[in-house]
Amino acid sequence: MCVSAEASFGLAGVLIPAGAYCLKTAWERDRSALPLAAVPLFFGIQQCSEGLVWVAIGHENSEWLKPAALFYLFLALVFWLFWIPFSAAILESKRKVKFLLGLDAVLGLAGGLAFYLPILLYPEVLVVSVEHHSIRYDFTRSAALKFISELEWHVAYLVVVSAPLLLVARQRRGLIVLGTVLVASSAISHLYFWYAYTSVWCFFSAVMSVVFAFVFHKFPLATRAANTH
Repeated sequence: MCVSAEASFGLAGVLIPAGAYCLKTAWERDRSALPLAAVPLFFGIQQCSEGLVWVAIGHENSEWLKPAALFYLFLALVFWLFWIPFSAAILESKRKVKFLLGLDAVLGLAGGLAFYLPILLYPEVLVVSVEHHSIRYDFTRSAALKFISELEWHVAYLVVVSAPLLLVARQRRGLIVLGTVLVASSAISHLYFWYAYTSVWCFFSAVMSVVFAFVFHKFPLATRAANTH
């Protein structure tokens, strides 16, 4: 996102150890929380990929640029739409809610792939540039946007990734903070950084995921509801 490759790599250097701590804590307290605990780790990997995008832009290296940008967009446009609802589904104890969250994960994956594959298959529609000290991934020429506007995509994306966290927060209240910050960061990104929404929102979300370490440290994870029906 903002500033430089050093910022992206530096954030990754914080996220990866935070992810390791969350995974260790989840393994010891509640292994159903392992997918959620991996979120900071995956954000760290994503920030590394954007660091490579920055490096490629700085060196005008087109061979690095598109693969790094496409990997970043795969995580941003596909992976998170599946992983967040999936993580919530694994945490959930009630079968009906678990089913709905699982359905959300499948729909998120399908929608993300439908949006991403036209960019992957025709990478020439993707233009990567620096605008106001942020990386802009411009895929407005993609065929996917013939069926849905960018604003509609942003709203649908936000619902898919934030609603599951807020839904399972009734069992683990620390997730209320994460879900709320997720929504707030998306709104700020769209209002003030619309020109580089994908990069900026993922950067804010990555910073937010550091809070995961606090959540996993402060809140007991093994508080599953007795009623699983």
